[in-house]
Amino acid sequence: MFINKLSLSQRLLIAVSLVLTAFLGLSAFSLNNAFEASAESAQKVRLLNYVYMLLTAADLDDHGELLVHGERLAEKKFTIPNSGLYAQITSGDLIIWQSPSAIGRNLSLPDHPGPSEEIYSLIESSGGSRLLNLAFGTVWENESGQEFDYTINVAEDLSMIEEQTAGFQRSLWYWLGGTGVMLLIIQWLILRWGMRPLQKVAVDLHAIETGEHSRLSDDYPPELKQLTLNINNLLDHEASRRQRYKNSLADLAHSLKTPLAVFRGALEGNLNLQEIRDTGQEQLDRISALVDYQLQRAATEGKSNLLAPVSLGEVIHKITNSLAKVYQDKHVHLQSEIARDCYIHADEGDLYELLGNLLENAFKYCQQHINIVVQPAYQRVFVIVEDDGNGVPAAAVEDIIKRGTRIDTQVEGQGLGLAIVKDIIEAYEGDIRVERSHLGGARFIVSLPDN
Repeated sequence: MFINKLSLSQRLLIAVSLVLTAFLGLSAFSLNNAFEASAESAQKVRLLNYVYMLLTAADLDDHGELLVHGERLAEKKFTIPNSGLYAQITSGDLIIWQSPSAIGRNLSLPDHPGPSEEIYSLIESSGGSRLLNLAFGTVWENESGQEFDYTINVAEDLSMIEEQTAGFQRSLWYWLGGTGVMLLIIQWLILRWGMRPLQKVAVDLHAIETGEHSRLSDDYPPELKQLTLNINNLLDHEASRRQRYKNSLADLAHSLKTPLAVFRGALEGNLNLQEIRDTGQEQLDRISALVDYQLQRAATEGKSNLLAPVSLGEVIHKITNSLAKVYQDKHVHLQSEIARDCYIHADEGDLYELLGNLLENAFKYCQQHINIVVQPAYQRVFVIVEDDGNGVPAAAVEDIIKRGTRIDTQVEGQGLGLAIVKDIIEAYEGDIRVERSHLGGARFIVSLPDN
């Protein structure tokens, strides 16, 4: 759809424009209605004042006839023909008096109201103009107490009110239109300023694609902090993974030199077919182990906040249950102290490989007792595995935990397991120590970041 191809700025600008147009339209409608109601109310008040003006200018003569003294009329429009303001005084259907402005006009007057009653109505004059008329009923009493009923009609041309309303509407639309355009410009500038961090993210990502930068900068507003942090974590994770691939390939190439050289030497200098076969089988097994190790090393996920949290207690429980069945003849006494709800963000397969190798060594080399402790502290998670076996020779401890030790130089008896454990721990920015356990065997202390 077309709307899906619009940018965020365009969508916000369209939405704001629609809302602003609706708001200004409703405002104009409300203000126009309020002005018309106010103008109509003011006109009715004005007509009533004209009626009071006529009452002050009218008198009964000695014969009981009503007279209106024109010189007492303060409103001069009553004396100007076709001025738009007209007045008539009637008694029944008889016109007693009409203003000079109404000469030559036939006003279609409504029914006569009762005394002190007011009737507002729209009428048409003989010229076709529309008038707002006020019919006001009054009773006049002469000196002898005789009463006379009169109706005072005051009509004003609506064209003046309509012109005022049209002028107000023009001014209203000019001002509201100008205000709307100004607000849209301001809103557009605000949107550009507000969307600038997102544009900066796009520019930084393009710089990463072109190789100018390796990660996003840190100067982003709080709303984008988590997003950019996760993107940087993902970039760092991928960079670390690529580096592990390179290191694994380099180490594999280096490690393969020795078994291949041995095999080549056996082929060149030995005519005993059985010895050649035994040497070849031994070196092929060694090459297979090297390949398996380096593949495992390269496949390690490494530290990343984007990985789902994994329960250490659940992983350890599953591994120990399986190992207890494998080594059930040893009748191993397992004691564990695992903190509740202890999770870390890691690949579940990596944790199974790490903890599986440590626990399998403990089950394999223990006499009968194994202790497991998992405890978070200082924003890290500590995993301690100790047994009552023969332990690790003091001379071999440094080689086991030394960074960069290759597979072909591992201490005999530890195999690939501890090398894999060490590489996984380093991939997650952790560390491992080997100590003498109070049980008599080895004590492995693994520290991993608590994400």
